[in-house]
Amino acid sequence: MNMTSGINQSVVGDLVRAFTETTNDVVNEIKQEYGLDTGNFKNGGAWDIRFRRIKQIALENNLIVLTKRRGIWSFVCVLNENTGDLYVFTKEKNLEIVIKNLGKRKIHYFHAFISLNSGPVELDNHQMALFSTLPEDYETKRIREAQKLLGEEYPLVNQVIFIVAQEEERKIVGVEAKLYNRFFELLDVENWSSFVPEDQYGNILVLDEEVVDNTESVTIIPKVKQSIKERKKHFENEIATKKQEKEDLIEEENS
Repeated sequence: MNMTSGINQSVVGDLVRAFTETTNDVVNEIKQEYGLDTGNFKNGGAWDIRFRRIKQIALENNLIVLTKRRGIWSFVCVLNENTGDLYVFTKEKNLEIVIKNLGKRKIHYFHAFISLNSGPVELDNHQMALFSTLPEDYETKRIREAQKLLGEEYPLVNQVIFIVAQEEERKIVGVEAKLYNRFFELLDVENWSSFVPEDQYGNILVLDEEVVDNTESVTIIPKVKQSIKERKKHFENEIATKKQEKEDLIEEENS
């Protein structure tokens, strides 16, 4: 199954790069220009930058850009009007959590969008038992939510495809296009990682609040054992990764 039918591969590459290229340079320019000492805007601002770049590429290639709002979260998705494919951008860990919450009281907008896709295929008895427990009113609510979110574009959407970024140590290292059925059973996947820039941070050091705020304040520190430095770096990366994952999830979960 071709999930990019009607879209040139060069456009796919441009969309992936718009999604995955670093946002640190722009975020830090904003921080310095406006004297934002705390940097609390960083995570949301990074998504704003990604969505702006995705929007620009989509418009340049005659794709429909949908800018939607759910709660405090605003997001951009891209519609190929010729095929009815709606492309939704997210990170792997966020998507995994949303999938686990399918059928629960709170309907995430991913749950609403995926209701537009096909039904289950070749389910075993355990899966059939799981899906048969989804109340009819739940199904009705998520379809209505999809109609509400998409508005006049609702009839144009045939299926929803998730563009999923995979991260390691806070860097996007891969991207996959994933097609699910309405119960988040994976139907097809395409690896688009070849379009991800090899070094998305480039060759220029970009400072942020987790590294150094002001180069003038850096002092020379006595030499530290390499094993201690490596252990310190490991814990710093782990803490920073967990912090960003939590912020990502809070923003999408509040949507």
